[in-house]
Amino acid sequence: MRSATLFNRVVLVGTGSGIGPLLGHIQVPTCPFRLVWSTPNPVNTSGKDVVDAVYTAAPGAIVHDTKEQGRPDLVRQTWDAVQAFQAEAVIVISNEKSTKKVVYGMETRGVPPYGAIWDS
Repeated sequence: MRSATLFNRVVLVGTGSGIGPLLGHIQVPTCPFRLVWSTPNPVNTSGKDVVDAVYTAAPGAIVHDTKEQGRPDLVRQTWDAVQAFQAEAVIVISNEKSTKKVVYGMETRGVPPYGAIWDS
């Protein structure tokens, strides 16, 4: 998350419990951000306090409930958020498959992505 300090505007992408590492920036942002969070039953899995904290700190957050809405096209959602918010970079905290998809999708569109390297 320290990479967020390098940019003026970022999109944060989290799936499931990936919201945890993002909460520090969400609650005490170092730059303006837009949040894309995809998770099953946000209130049941993360708790009402976490969901309330997300909506309080990030009123424009995109919270995609995968139990209600199915799996999203995370690359499309991220790209849409980047364009709408005029973000300079994307930070993704997710599983290996989704992280690699979002990173590749943003790289091919010329947006600097930051996520786990998954090299070990």
